Amino acid sequence: MKTKLPVLFLLGLPLWCAFAGIDFTPTAGERTFAGIKFPELYFHEKDRRISYEQPRGWRYSGDSSQIRFTPPDVPQAFGEIGQTPLPAPQNFDEATIKRLQDRVLASLPPDSQDAAIVSAEKNPIAIDGHETFEATVTYQLYSERYHQSVLFMNLPDTQLTFRFVARKRDFEKLHRAFRESLGSLQWLKPAPDGDQIATSTAAAQPD
Repeated sequence: MKTKLPVLFLLGLPLWCAFAGIDFTPTAGERTFAGIKFPELYFHEKDRRISYEQPRGWRYSGDSSQIRFTPPDVPQAFGEIGQTPLPAPQNFDEATIKRLQDRVLASLPPDSQDAAIVSAEKNPIAIDGHETFEATVTYQLYSERYHQSVLFMNLPDTQLTFRFVARKRDFEKLHRAFRESLGSLQWLKPAPDGDQIATSTAAAQPD
């Protein structure tokens, strides 16, 4: 008797890849500016830390491959940062943009209907000096209309995906907050030996 394998959609990391990209297990910390403390999360890539300031009040849960953020008191809405390996450096040329739009459409839930791309924009935001491309789609799932955006950013051997999903009526404001927060992502220089920053590791934000 043959066993059916689950279908894997291509926005996440393929299970068969031995891929050591960014470790998104969140480490909580803070920075101080003009006497005001700002909470930050830290991720890790080899010997470097990556700092990120999530939208205020949003909860998070993550592991080594991806991290998810949920806004307070808004059901069926979330932002997510994931990654896939790149076999070679990639530019956002016309052919690549077309493939990425097809990939976003292919990632929608199996029962979605009337899917259509409503916007495609190159460099809506720069992240730590890297170019980006974002595609936004709309679709019907049962009785609700949804929007989903996926922002792509390429490192030399890794493609980062920043996905946000919400019901149509909630999408614009929350998507703006999530996308603006991505501008805070910074790849930090390795700290000198002996320097430490007070942080606490947590797979999920405490209550």
